[in-house]
Amino acid sequence: MVVAESEARFKRIADSAPAMIWVSDAEGRVIFANRYYETVLGAPAATMLGDGWQRAVLPEDLPSFYTSFMTAFAARRSFRVEIRFVHKDGEARWYRCAGAPRYDSVDRFLGFTGCNLDISEGKRAAEELRRNELRFRAISESMPQIVWSSLPDGRIDYFNQRWTEYTGQSGADAVENWPQMIHAGDRARTQQAWQASLETGETYEIEYRLRRHDGVYRWSLARALPVYDEISGQILRWFGTCTDIEDQVAARQALARSQEELERVVSERTAALQSANEQLRKEIAEREHAEEALRQAQKMEAIGQLTGGVAHDFNNLLTVISGNLERLLRRLDDDEPDLARIRIAAEHAMRGSKRAAELTERLLSFARRQPLRPRPVDTTQLVMGMVDLLQRTLGEQIQLKTEVDDDVWPATVDANHLESAMLNLAVNARDAMPDGGVLTVSLSNQTVEATGSADVDPDMAPGEYVRLCISDTGTGMSQETRAHAFDPFFTTKEIGAGTGFGLSQVYGFLKQSRGGITLKSQMGEGTEICLFLPRSREDPKELSTGGLGATPALAEKAGDGTILVVEDDEDVRRHSTTLLAEMGYRVLEAGDGEGALALLRDNTDVDLLFTDVGLPGGLNGRALAERAIGERPDLRVLFTSAYAHEVFKSEDNLGRRADILAKPFDSALLAGRLATLLAEEPPVAKRSEPARAPVILLVEDEMLISMLATELLEELGLGVETATNAAQAMDVLAQDPGRFDVVMIDIGLPDRHGGELAEDVRALRPEVPIIFASGRSSSELEETYRHDQMIGVVSKPYDGRALAAKLSELGVAVRSVAPF
Repeated sequence: MVVAESEARFKRIADSAPAMIWVSDAEGRVIFANRYYETVLGAPAATMLGDGWQRAVLPEDLPSFYTSFMTAFAARRSFRVEIRFVHKDGEARWYRCAGAPRYDSVDRFLGFTGCNLDISEGKRAAEELRRNELRFRAISESMPQIVWSSLPDGRIDYFNQRWTEYTGQSGADAVENWPQMIHAGDRARTQQAWQASLETGETYEIEYRLRRHDGVYRWSLARALPVYDEISGQILRWFGTCTDIEDQVAARQALARSQEELERVVSERTAALQSANEQLRKEIAEREHAEEALRQAQKMEAIGQLTGGVAHDFNNLLTVISGNLERLLRRLDDDEPDLARIRIAAEHAMRGSKRAAELTERLLSFARRQPLRPRPVDTTQLVMGMVDLLQRTLGEQIQLKTEVDDDVWPATVDANHLESAMLNLAVNARDAMPDGGVLTVSLSNQTVEATGSADVDPDMAPGEYVRLCISDTGTGMSQETRAHAFDPFFTTKEIGAGTGFGLSQVYGFLKQSRGGITLKSQMGEGTEICLFLPRSREDPKELSTGGLGATPALAEKAGDGTILVVEDDEDVRRHSTTLLAEMGYRVLEAGDGEGALALLRDNTDVDLLFTDVGLPGGLNGRALAERAIGERPDLRVLFTSAYAHEVFKSEDNLGRRADILAKPFDSALLAGRLATLLAEEPPVAKRSEPARAPVILLVEDEMLISMLATELLEELGLGVETATNAAQAMDVLAQDPGRFDVVMIDIGLPDRHGGELAEDVRALRPEVPIIFASGRSSSELEETYRHDQMIGVVSKPYDGRALAAKLSELGVAVRSVAPF
């Protein structure tokens, strides 16, 4: 009963198996075949019993089967053999037949139990692999390079014949000892690289020296790639090559040696040039120091000449002032003061003080060192006002003549600098007439029709100019001297002989003023230098002289406005506040900038800030005004100073909100300035016309970089115009130099160095900010221009943040953008 149940269970299990299950008796005849026979062979399983199964096997495979089976049958041991069965569709498929002896409980041999598995797909794959292997070997043996393969763990399993021919190794010796063929100096890094590729699956590539069969080491390039199983993704094999690159390495080393030699020569030459450059810089510094000392000595000599010429006048004026004040005090002590005499004494003292103030102003305008502040100037009034000073400078031996046309136009010029230029030219003319002569100052209008017109500066643009000429009857100049007359620091005199400021400074002043200068001279015939000043279409303000002998009248009350007086000198502050109160103003006073700001915040009705330029406490008048206007944009400012020096810059943009009043001043002049300032309408922000976006000229020859930079700059809110080289950039600039607010220059342009282009740009627009872009180290550029606050450097590659930061650093307004 138990046996029957066991056999039934075995039969159920066997019938469900996807393989041919069979059982034989002790004679070797099949006594059981499962249903899978019927499934694949198409005949009932019962027909497979006995020897019936042999009809489904290819006849040529039966001998090998019986050989294996009978051997195993006789020895009572397991067997395995591969034979082909013919399926019901006629296809012959390979099966692996495996059987094992079976015994009963008393070890009596009962027969075999076996299983036939379909291995056709494996056989076909093995055959395909064999064919591929043959093809691989055929191809590899035909290649001139060494070809090899390895197992996934890195063990070499194949070298083609080239390896044997090259190294002399063959067979197992090559497979096991190939690392010994690599130079000892390269072996460790080679094995390290091979191990890294085995672990990561990355391409193996390395150069090492491989020993040839004659013992000579030659450079080889080893390279290998992994082959992956498409299903599992695991590495199946590595296939690689070794290529002789001795010639390439030799050429590369020779090139490297050539480059090293070139670099050495360049380095030596660079060092020599740097040494020469350092020496040149040292000499330039020494020259500049000497020239500065010379200029200072010459300036001091000129001042000495001037002060010597007016010292007598000053002493006379002081005598007049002090004497009349003494008379005034003496008359006041009388029991019945004679008011008429007191008035005469006061008028005489006032006359003397006005003449002293005039002389002081002339001296200060000569010595002042400040940027240009061009304004509409009545040139006739200025020239005639210089006559006394010029005559004193020239001395008694030289006759001064003036020839001034009627209706001479006003000019746009810095009056102080023009006076200094006239004085300088007069001193030069005086030195050219040691035995006396005539100096003529002439003033006229002149219209320049076209550039290059005769008798005018060839650099002058067409337009209307005021022509101011100073001519002498002195020794004149030679042709060589005329050629260098405008060169910086050029002089025909010995050091210390004294030549004023020099024609180069006059030349620079005229160029800055958008005017021109001409020079005519012949030996023995004298010299004529003409200054061309651009005509002003605005009427110049009348200079209030008030009459040297007039009695100062108190200005009429100007209204009930509030004025904040800031003056550290108590006496001057008391004088100013008294004058303003008498004019009808409400007056607040402070002794320093911080105190003034506090009062300004507490008194919102202040209409005008009247401040001295030189204040204590670290906040001078200019800084105070900037902070005050920052808090009160509608505030008016009147500066007062005895000597403003460099506090005011040419780029100041206070416009009509501010003015300056020189000390000493009288009530009428003060009242006039206050009335003018307070009459101006306060600035109102224009809403209908938004501020113009800054425009940048981008000079970049690489198209892609130019496109990128344009996009970045436009995102920052700038208008962009591009140029691809220096010549194109200068053409664009020449058309309208004032249109661009900043220029960005690639340092390596195709036609010129970026630094040279920057110099030309500065010649057209001295104040325009410049950004250099460099693909190399920017440290040298930054060092070169570290003293120039209007030049910045960005390194390639740059992004929007770098451009925004540099533009803001240079004072160019940019739009706030999201982080890049």
